[in-house]
Amino acid sequence: MRLANESRRRNPAQHSCDSCGQTFTTVFSLSRHKQSHTGEKPYKCSKPGCNQAFFNNSDCKRHEKSLRKHKHLLS
Repeated sequence: MRLANESRRRNPAQHSCDSCGQTFTTVFSLSRHKQSHTGEKPYKCSKPGCNQAFFNNSDCKRHEKSLRKHKHLLS
C-alpha cells in the first residue's frame, strides 16, 4: 500500500509515523493516522442511546445519517 500511496503523491512526504514508519504529506494526516495506533475514538454518535464512537469525523457523520444503523433505537 505504501508504494501505491507514493505513486499518487504530488508532494513529497515529509512527516513519518514513529510507530510504523508510514509517511504523510501533512501533519493533519499524520495525526489522524496516529489515532489508529492509540485506539482513540474521539467522535461519538449524537443519537440518543447509540454508543458508537469513531476515529474520524466523516465516518461518524455517515453513521449518524444512516437510519439502518439506528433501526434498533426507533422501536
